[in-house]
Amino acid sequence: MAGRLRIIRASSNPGDLVLDCFIGSGTTAAVAQTHGRRWICADINKGAIQTTSKRLQGIIGEQMEARRKAQPGLPGMKPEDTPPEPTQLGFTVWRVNDYDLAIQHNEAVNLACEKIGVERKKTDPFFEGTLGKSLVKIVPFGHPLTPLDLEEIKRELDARPEEDRPVAVVSLGTEIAALAWVDEWNRLRKGKDAVNRIEVIDLRTDPKHGGFLRHEPAKAKVKIERRKDKVAIQIEDFVSPTIIERLREQAGILQPKIDDWRSMVDCVMVDPAYDGKVFNVALSDVPERKTYLVAGTYEIPAPKGETSVAVKIIDMLGEEVLVTAKI
Repeated sequence: MAGRLRIIRASSNPGDLVLDCFIGSGTTAAVAQTHGRRWICADINKGAIQTTSKRLQGIIGEQMEARRKAQPGLPGMKPEDTPPEPTQLGFTVWRVNDYDLAIQHNEAVNLACEKIGVERKKTDPFFEGTLGKSLVKIVPFGHPLTPLDLEEIKRELDARPEEDRPVAVVSLGTEIAALAWVDEWNRLRKGKDAVNRIEVIDLRTDPKHGGFLRHEPAKAKVKIERRKDKVAIQIEDFVSPTIIERLREQAGILQPKIDDWRSMVDCVMVDPAYDGKVFNVALSDVPERKTYLVAGTYEIPAPKGETSVAVKIIDMLGEEVLVTAKI
C-alpha cells in the first residue's frame, strides 16, 4: 500500500486519472480513491473484480460518512494533513469482451471440444481433433477468423498431399474477408470427389454449436416508492441466467434449484438521486460473510421533490442490473 501511494503521489495530482490493467485485489484503485484520483481498472479474473468492488464500496462508504461528519479545518492544520476530496463516490463494472474465453489457448480448446463434441487427437501437432469425418482447427479466441488463419490451414494441407478429409474451422467471430476466402476455396472443390472443403463454425452465431456463448442478461423486479420522507425499496425477484446455466452444467442430469434469489446476489447499492451518469452510493448492502444474504428491502432518506432512484444489483459473477424509477 505504501509503495503504491508513493508512486501515485509522484506520478499524478488530485483529480488525475489512474489506469491499472491488472487490478488483483484493488490496491491501486483503493489508493487512488482515498487520495482524490479518478481511476479505471481492468482484469480478466472475475474474483479480482469482485474483491476490488467490495473493497471500493467499503472505502466509498467510509468517505461518505466522513463527509457527513466533516468539520471546518482546525487552526494550525496544514493542507497536506487533510485528505483530498474524493473525485467520485460511485463506479460501474463493465463487461467489455468475452473475458470468460480470453484464457490460455489450451483451455479454450478443451472448452470448445467439450461443447461441440470434438474427438481430441493430441498426436496431431496442427489440428485439434476430428468432428465426424472432418479435421478440426480451433482458431485462438483472442481474435476472429481471418484470411491469415485460413492461409495457415492451406499451407498445412499443402504439406499433407495425402490428406483428403474436410476441415471444420472453429472461431469466435469471423471477418467478412475470411468468409469470402472460404467461399472461393470451396467453389474450386465441388462434386463428390472434392477434398479438403472447409466449414466455419462461428461460436458467436452458429445455431447448433454457438448456444453456450450467447449471453442472456440478468433481470430484476424491484418496487421503489416514496413513503413520506423516505425511499422504500423492495427487490421482489432476481434471475441470473448465466448462474443458472453454470449450475446446470455442474449438476449434469439434475436440474439446479434455487430457493432464494438472494443466493445469486453479491451486493446491492442504492443511489436516491441518480443523474443518469454517475452512480453515487448512498446505501451499500454487502454481506460480511459468504453464507450471509443481502436484505432485499431497504429504506433511506428521500431527497426533496421529484428524484430518480437507482438500484444496482450485482450477482455472484459480477454482472450488474440497474433499475431506476422516478418518485
